[in-house]
Amino acid sequence: MAALTSPLTILLASFYCTSCVFSFAPSSVKIASNNDNLYRSRSEATVLRASSDDNDDDDDDDEVILSESEDDWRTFRAKLVMGESTSSPPQSSTTTTTTTTDSIPDNTIIDDSDLDGIGALFSSETIQSSTTTTSSSSGFTPLDPSQWAYDSGKVIEQGAVILGGVEQDFGFGLRQQYFHKAVILVLDHDENTFTKGIILNRPSDRMMEDDVNEGLEWRVWFGGDVQGLDSILPDIVCLHSLKSEEAKQASNPVMKDIQWTSFDNAKKLVKKGIASGPEDFWLFAGYAGWGPKQLSGELERRSWYMCATDSQTLLKELARQSSGVDPRDAGLDTWELLMNMIGRGETANECSGNFDDLMLKEWGRGHLLEGYGGDVGVARNPLWGGGSGSFLEKMQSNSVDEQMQEAAEMALTEDVKAGTLLRGSSADRSPFLLQKQELHHSLLLVIAEDDKATVACMLNHPATKGCDPYGKGSTASLPLRYGGDFALKGQSPLIWLHCSQKLRIAGLGSSLSGQKGIYKCEQEKALEAISIGQAENSDFLVISGVCVWPKLGGSLANEVKRGVFEVVPNEKIEQVVETLQTQTILTKDNLAKNIQISKDAWDKGADPSRKSTSDKGTDVVLTTGIGEGFDEDDDTVVFNSDKKVSELADDALQKWIATFLLGAPTLT
Repeated sequence: MAALTSPLTILLASFYCTSCVFSFAPSSVKIASNNDNLYRSRSEATVLRASSDDNDDDDDDDEVILSESEDDWRTFRAKLVMGESTSSPPQSSTTTTTTTTDSIPDNTIIDDSDLDGIGALFSSETIQSSTTTTSSSSGFTPLDPSQWAYDSGKVIEQGAVILGGVEQDFGFGLRQQYFHKAVILVLDHDENTFTKGIILNRPSDRMMEDDVNEGLEWRVWFGGDVQGLDSILPDIVCLHSLKSEEAKQASNPVMKDIQWTSFDNAKKLVKKGIASGPEDFWLFAGYAGWGPKQLSGELERRSWYMCATDSQTLLKELARQSSGVDPRDAGLDTWELLMNMIGRGETANECSGNFDDLMLKEWGRGHLLEGYGGDVGVARNPLWGGGSGSFLEKMQSNSVDEQMQEAAEMALTEDVKAGTLLRGSSADRSPFLLQKQELHHSLLLVIAEDDKATVACMLNHPATKGCDPYGKGSTASLPLRYGGDFALKGQSPLIWLHCSQKLRIAGLGSSLSGQKGIYKCEQEKALEAISIGQAENSDFLVISGVCVWPKLGGSLANEVKRGVFEVVPNEKIEQVVETLQTQTILTKDNLAKNIQISKDAWDKGADPSRKSTSDKGTDVVLTTGIGEGFDEDDDTVVFNSDKKVSELADDALQKWIATFLLGAPTLT
């Protein structure tokens, strides 16, 4: 929906917690910050030796060698952190991994013919077994001698990893689900200008064609919401670990063994034979961006955790996700692995399988699966909402005037006009699961309709404020109802509605449709009728705010044709309104009751002649799938869970009301 006027702010607001800064273990370590001589260009090998008067051969920390060909400076810092952590008292439970081999060299890439090094990462020489133990190390959990990760506190730098936080009151379940438990690699950082990162744990089944190397396709990963998968011109970054000099010259270093280059350069490297094919790259569409000091502020609110880790850990996870991982799992395993490695395993376990996890999986289903998300780039156009065929065929066959005429004809229909009462879709998979959850099972009254836009208001969402018709703090206050994000310019901020036969006979208000149904009246007239006893306060619904659907690009009539909304029969309208009138001013105590009354009213608005799209109450028998007892092909449940999608949509609606109308995001 697009704004016609300024948005209402009286009822709709975001709520963020203001809590204390959480502690980190261990503290960040600064290396030679006052000695520039310790730093060399990346083409030079740098050797750091820790001097010691003690020549004890058993002390492995006496000598540390750091060179570009074997390790990077982060490994040196990690060893210092490990040393500091092991001397600290235990603080949390972590997951450690022990190797079954007698020895594994620090540099696990041993085959020079393996250009990206991935083959060596999974060679038989590095077979491992994992065990969960309680570690005395509070912030450093090694997987093998070449892998490490630790909680880096608030240190933001190129090559750092940002992990989605789970301790803030307002998470990513209702909005921007792709950030929930995200693993973001920082590509560029300047505290005073901009921070850019790409999400590493959102692989998709969607593909991009190669216009340089005929017949090749590149798998696309969701890198972020800025110029992402659904953009006409997405921002594309290709990560790789190629070691040839020509590949390095065409790339930008991120950390040891990990670089990025443009899509054009990646295709050229394949064409020249420097890379064997798309399998040597990870192609990310879109990125996550933060303005000056924005990320630091979000760290203060516990929206993220900062993690420092080595390239081998990241490369292994990228390779694992490339080899058949279902996009509907949305990379949760990668996040959990790193959380365990940095000593936050207990926090990760506490929120496993929660509401936000389920919403992320549904986002993955809708955006990452082939056939659901559609095409990538210029082949995708939001006006037509489909893939290359629908858009390009329309562009080739129709003139602009014909397209505009078609859109107008689709929008203007007798089914949707002023006075029409609509209800949200009855489909099991609610179209409002991932966004605009307030429209799930909503009751929507069209109050204005012309050739430019349709204006409607929701009737079923009482807010925490009331309207007192009698004044002086009367206890007989009417609930003020949230109607939408916008206000109508030049009109009263409150909309007074009634569906009373006696008030119609008394001439109070006017019909929106010109027929019997819901009447709209002026506030002064309504208050006067109440004051003289002609009407009772319970006769009215008082609405603040409206919703707007522009005709071009997705009209409300179009939504009705697609089944997103359903028309309530005229003979059902009075029953619906009478049920809604039993709702009261929203409180924590009556939240569930008000939602149930809204659902009852929605049920009464069903058209008996319309074939139901619900599951008709039948129980789905779950079979064995990817998860024990789960059926990954059962579209009525969330992937790899036993949660019905219809129930999740109900939970999302309740959470939306608790968050935005009640101001209590942690209540549900």
